[in-house]
Amino acid sequence: RKIRTFHSSQALEEILSKDYSKAKEWLKNTPVEETDPNLWDHQNTGVEKVEEALQENKTRMLVQMATGTGKTRLACALIYRLLKAGYANRVLFLVDRTNLATQAEAAFQNYNVGGGLRMGEVYKIGMLEDGALPKNAKITIATLQGMYSLIEHHDEVNLPPHLFDFIISDECHRSIYGDWRVVLNSFDATQLGLTATPATHTVSYFHRNLVHQYRYDTAVEEEHLVPYETYRIETGITAKGLYYSGEAYEPSDLERKITVPDRNRLIAKEFRENSEDGQKTLIFAVNDNHAAQLEKIFREVYSDKDDRYVKKITYTTDSPHDWLRRFQTRPYPKIAVTVDMISTGIDIKPLENLVFIRPTRSIILYNQMVGRGVRKCKEIDKEKFTIYDCIGIVEYFRGKSPFGEYIPRKPGKKVKPIEKRKPKEIIIADDVEDEIVFSGYTFSTEDGREIRPDDYAQTFEDYIRENKDEIDAIQIIMESPEDLKRKHIRELSKKLRSQSEQFTEERLQKAYKQEMVDLIGFVKHALGEESFPTTKERVEKAFNAWKQEHGFTKEELKWLELVKRHFIRNKTIKKEDFSLIPFSRHGGWHAAVEAFGGASRLNNLLGELNNQVILV
Repeated sequence: RKIRTFHSSQALEEILSKDYSKAKEWLKNTPVEETDPNLWDHQNTGVEKVEEALQENKTRMLVQMATGTGKTRLACALIYRLLKAGYANRVLFLVDRTNLATQAEAAFQNYNVGGGLRMGEVYKIGMLEDGALPKNAKITIATLQGMYSLIEHHDEVNLPPHLFDFIISDECHRSIYGDWRVVLNSFDATQLGLTATPATHTVSYFHRNLVHQYRYDTAVEEEHLVPYETYRIETGITAKGLYYSGEAYEPSDLERKITVPDRNRLIAKEFRENSEDGQKTLIFAVNDNHAAQLEKIFREVYSDKDDRYVKKITYTTDSPHDWLRRFQTRPYPKIAVTVDMISTGIDIKPLENLVFIRPTRSIILYNQMVGRGVRKCKEIDKEKFTIYDCIGIVEYFRGKSPFGEYIPRKPGKKVKPIEKRKPKEIIIADDVEDEIVFSGYTFSTEDGREIRPDDYAQTFEDYIRENKDEIDAIQIIMESPEDLKRKHIRELSKKLRSQSEQFTEERLQKAYKQEMVDLIGFVKHALGEESFPTTKERVEKAFNAWKQEHGFTKEELKWLELVKRHFIRNKTIKKEDFSLIPFSRHGGWHAAVEAFGGASRLNNLLGELNNQVILV
């Protein structure tokens, strides 16, 4: 194999004396779940796949995992096993940002290895700091930039090729091009790359040995990440550009050659009108000047809020890392405006909105930016996040593979944050007025199209009318609604979701702007009913009809009023719901059982509601 310099005789002796066969035997005979029973299934599989590659003497491997699915946790589990087995003696973990190095060190130090011990208590873990490597560390954490400087500019530091025998490169799509590759090629070590967005050249560098993949859509299906919805805000100037002072400007010139403050003001107003106050929001600007303008405009739009509500967080901000920590962990700021600084590697679980005003043609950067919003957050019961797309970026990347072609920077050019470049003078067209030409949710299809609300609603209505004789639930709604059962609704829902347009109740509510209407209401509208009967109106009607069939006491009717309110929100009722407010305030399940004369009768009544009263 190709190495940078000759090994010393001592290093050769160390290499030859290592018992790889024994180490491999331990790895083979010790299941991953035995050393870490708390890994997610895909993390467990990832460790297994890497170790299988090691059994085959592979020297370069690549793992692709969606942002937020635990690459660092996988690295912890793997490193511990390699050290314990004796396969590795000295591990280098590379990141490309200081805050990521700090996060990684905390994760490694506190990783539970069993027996009440943390990994930091079993193995020495240290960071490269001030140009000095930690002495005798089993695990060294370093930034790519720090290691590059040490290799290229500190001849007095001895860095023999055997210094590390296993290197893990986090976000490796950024660490292998240009000068940075020197770091990975300086040591005679087995290499593992971790990335959420592998590019063509990334896969090639790791010998096309992609041992494990865990994609975003799979992570959403398995409820490790949350899905997103798209809200499109389009202005006339954003779509067509403008003619100003005798010169034509394309949309791509906005914020680079010319800026139109009224455009940014319209976006800010439209965002506030169509989002909930208080949600953590990240805005991506074109450059630092644009970010400063957006900070000013959003503060004007949110002038009724705390002064800390909106904050520009870029490399030019005073104490940017302090502000970033506040955005991550504290109530304020609620809205952060950035360019590059928060585009990758930053964990902000409560983030609920992303506002794209910065165009890009890099699939890697786009996926990294979207990745800021994917993490779940129990504290706010986060089930989704929203992309407010002000430049058509979602539609541009719709259907494009994350393995699409990516052109790296030319070798020899170092990566510099775009914000640090000297800004060019741009024209400020503050006397130009813009207009909103479209504002609303858009809906992606399985075949890569992006449909606007009117078209989505029309396509739904066409589908219902064309298939009304083929789907049982639709026939029953038309001919004998009293015979409709929940099983019919479930079948209808499944059928609608399986279409390319993925018709769902939530999507239809957004398309029609009818949040109080349910699936049956939309079907009835498609069949010709002009008005939209709300769920509440239909629940009231169904409940009244159902109650007339029974002789309920006053006490029972009080409980049924609570049940009706629950039905309006959830369309079903079960025993566990009685532990929730407002049932719990009235004594919960046991009190309800007493009111209805026993659990058997109450269960039967709830069964009738769930299986017979379909609220048609």
